[in-house]
Amino acid sequence: MSMTRIKTAGAILLLLGLAAACDEPRNRMTDTKTVALEGATRAEVGLHMGAGELRLRAAEQAALLEASFEFNRERNRPEVNYRLLGEKGVLDVRHARRHGINFGSSRNRWDLILGQAVPIDLRIDLGAGHSDLDLRGLKLERVEIDMGVGEVNLDLRGPHAAGFRVKIDGGVGSAKLALPAEVGVRVKVDGGLGSINARGLTKRAGAYVNDAYGQSPITIDVDIDAGVGSLDLTCEPSPQIKI
Repeated sequence: MSMTRIKTAGAILLLLGLAAACDEPRNRMTDTKTVALEGATRAEVGLHMGAGELRLRAAEQAALLEASFEFNRERNRPEVNYRLLGEKGVLDVRHARRHGINFGSSRNRWDLILGQAVPIDLRIDLGAGHSDLDLRGLKLERVEIDMGVGEVNLDLRGPHAAGFRVKIDGGVGSAKLALPAEVGVRVKVDGGLGSINARGLTKRAGAYVNDAYGQSPITIDVDIDAGVGSLDLTCEPSPQIKI
């Protein structure tokens, strides 16, 4: 993580502190969106969130996305766009590109449910806030996360029928990763100005690996460019394994 990004993250934290000292959130508004696959056999999903709270999980559903949003400023109403490129569906969820700075307290909460029907290439860009990313049950092809500022909880436990890569660009705050024990896991951490706790993994040749690594035909490779804060890695059996 570059010093420029660290300075930028520090500035965001300062702005958040100033905002918290102002008025309480009001004018609560909500919105919902449903995005159908429209025949897509795989999907590319991009989630681009500024300051706020993100909750992401998976479910058995016909739609690619079921979403609910809560916000207290019209300028923070998210934009949801979907298009087909051949057999691939491309989904983009983001805060609208509007100029200016929100003064006072801002309420932004995304509650997103992704369908389990098709393989997904997932990219998540986070600003500042708290994120719970429960990816259990998704057919993941790749996961990329830009953490931003705040706390991220990422659950990558199974079931998994195929391996995939995960890339995390650490920000300022803390990250907690729940990893499966039934398939091979290798976590490589670069940089960082903070602490690393690893449970259920051992350090080997510059990376953290679990007991199934090298024994399982499936491998999850995780590359983390750590930021400023703490990183917690936990490898444990996945609940209700059905592959």
